[in-house]
Amino acid sequence: SLGVHHAAWQVMSTVTLQLGQCGNQLGAEVFSRLFQEAEAAPPSLSESIHKVFFRQARGRGGDAAKALPLARAVLVDTEPRVVQRCLQGNEVGEPRPWRYAAQQAVHHAGGAANNWACGYNVHGPALQEKVLERVQREVETCDHLGGFLALHSVAGGTGSGLGSFILSAVRDAFPSAVLSSVSVWPFQGGEVSVQCYNAALTLSSIYEHTDLSVICENERYLELCRVLLGQERPSLDSLNSAMSGNLVRVMMPCGSVHKLYGPGCPLLQLAGHLGAHPLYRLTTVRALPQIRKGAEAFTSDGWTALQRRMLELCEHGTMVDRPSASPEATPHCRTVSASTFLWGDGATDASLEPLRRMPLWQHSVDGMQVHADGHHVGGLERSLGIISNCQAVLPALCSTTSRATSMLRASAYLHQYERYGLSRDEMSEAILVMLQAQHDYEQLSSDHSRGHR
Repeated sequence: SLGVHHAAWQVMSTVTLQLGQCGNQLGAEVFSRLFQEAEAAPPSLSESIHKVFFRQARGRGGDAAKALPLARAVLVDTEPRVVQRCLQGNEVGEPRPWRYAAQQAVHHAGGAANNWACGYNVHGPALQEKVLERVQREVETCDHLGGFLALHSVAGGTGSGLGSFILSAVRDAFPSAVLSSVSVWPFQGGEVSVQCYNAALTLSSIYEHTDLSVICENERYLELCRVLLGQERPSLDSLNSAMSGNLVRVMMPCGSVHKLYGPGCPLLQLAGHLGAHPLYRLTTVRALPQIRKGAEAFTSDGWTALQRRMLELCEHGTMVDRPSASPEATPHCRTVSASTFLWGDGATDASLEPLRRMPLWQHSVDGMQVHADGHHVGGLERSLGIISNCQAVLPALCSTTSRATSMLRASAYLHQYERYGLSRDEMSEAILVMLQAQHDYEQLSSDHSRGHR
């Protein structure tokens, strides 16, 4: 019966929304990783990746560039530079074997002044019709829509403010579709003086409109890049590469998920499991082994060793696989729900004993799900990816709420937001939403944890 059921599944395509400079740069890296995996994968998985994340271009004549697969994406920014670079990606440097559709890009002159209110109240209404028109056009190319995945930053003005507006508009236009986000959290040192305000306002929108959010903290990925690359000051390209390397392990169609839901993006397909409780929407993605590029052929970790090390990372709320815990580690990090992906040789037959000791919230129902596929991700014989809804987000939340609250008490920079129509009360409400999220995740520690059975 499984075979008959399996044959009846329809491909559930994902429409990606690349919002702002960060969202567009990260999106380009993610699509490149997905395409690389499709080229290396067995025919059935390769076909699924292509159908879920790409569509066939309608090339005319002998123009090979126009015949390249098109990413199922809508590109949005308030400045043309990054969007144009994404569109021209296959024309500079090493040719890219896929491309974006130029008609699926939208940009607006002027930028968003690193101000959430400017992005939301000024650029949002101005671009709404054009963006939704392109979203609808992309949806119509899908035989079956699996949902939307938004990529954006919470620090600046475009990814945060315009991004929040687009999340709201897409939710209103497609109320029954799954809507998840990959939200990049700023460095604690501060890229933008008002980033804590922007983050609070964006988090409020995430809780209101999305089913699930993956929080990618620049601070943690900076540490990961230092360990992996040996670079004291990794570039933004290095950070995006590290993020995409983790994300593909929870985004690619996976054999056992396929049998349950059909070919699609697990990050969307499992959103109901990972974000089942409305108070807990923020997830963290981790991957093992963590090795330097070029050393894949010399790595041969067993499933038990990989699971034990992943368990340790999850228990301490850290991301970097190193002997000593990071300073920002959350001791006894509690997990509400998690989905683990075993990729590679013997994945479907691996013992799961180490993962069963994951410290789960006592009210979790089916808190840990495990999925497996024989494909070698990144050329690795065995690798592990996990997306967990857990307390790992607490250090970032605590730092941001503390700074935002202090700034609001001093009325610091509020005039910049009032200029674009955002009141003090609205700012206060957004900070309260973030404080409530922090409190909810802290409360997990007051419950007794239990192992998965």
